[in-house]
Amino acid sequence: MGCWLVAAFILLLAGCGFHLRGAVDIPAALEPVYIQSGGLVGEAINERLRGSGVPVTGTATEAGMVLRILGQSRSSRVVAVDRAGKALAYALEFRVSFDATDASGQRLIPEQQLSLERTFDDNPDVAVLGKQLESDIIYQDMADDAADQVLLRLRAAVAARS
Repeated sequence: MGCWLVAAFILLLAGCGFHLRGAVDIPAALEPVYIQSGGLVGEAINERLRGSGVPVTGTATEAGMVLRILGQSRSSRVVAVDRAGKALAYALEFRVSFDATDASGQRLIPEQQLSLERTFDDNPDVAVLGKQLESDIIYQDMADDAADQVLLRLRAAVAARS
């Protein structure tokens, strides 16, 4: 009886349009996808597409869709100091600009920018290398979040086109 209940639940979820986070549906006409100038965000998008079973190509001429990562940058600024003027916290920012076209060059997504920010508390008791590693991990997390947001916008553009 339990198997039937689980099967019914799965069918119910599939019928209501539920998709796992990160799952990407690309119409066959737009496959395979070519990711140009990827960097951290491009690598994360590539992983998500492959994990969703979407073919990815290394050649733009074979692509049904070209997703261009036009730029990525990261920066930090001090947001809190102690009485002696020593930095206690930083705001880390990660910016990405991107666009997407189909094989004929028609824009699916016009050039857009994403900006993500996280706060990084500076612990004076931690060695400098530990702080650098922690900030690198935070930037990687922001790149992963940016990849998810790019794919959400791509899904919306593909759905609007259909």
